[in-house]
Amino acid sequence: MKWIGPLFTNAGGWSAYVSYSDGEWYIDKDSPIKIGEGKSGLMLLPIMKKGYGESYERQLELLKAGLLENGFESELAESFPFHVPVIFSFEQRMSRWAEMAAEWVPVIELSEESAQLLFDASQDKLFSQRTRQLLQKAVNSWSKERG
Repeated sequence: MKWIGPLFTNAGGWSAYVSYSDGEWYIDKDSPIKIGEGKSGLMLLPIMKKGYGESYERQLELLKAGLLENGFESELAESFPFHVPVIFSFEQRMSRWAEMAAEWVPVIELSEESAQLLFDASQDKLFSQRTRQLLQKAVNSWSKERG
């Protein structure tokens, strides 16, 4: 596997490298995990934090550059599963991470299931009013696009 990154280095000093292989994305050089499985959602949470992952745009730049270096088309960066840490933060009801994740919701692919999860979270007072409002806006927009 050829690795891209680091996308960020967490507070514990672990650097998040990712790899694209056979149509799938992986994280963790030492013990590769397919993103979307195992603890990958937890491992990717800092991607959403200022000072670590910075922004969606910054992450896309890093991925595009890394893909080109590894001989892939840069457009594959658009296939990176950014939804994994975003949805994970709401599934696990992590209010602090969810606050950051809410800002990423407009840039991720939503499924019926994830849209329902986010709608439910938008009604949950565990999350801040700002987070709930951002979720409502994103889910309403997604719903209008689908008709």
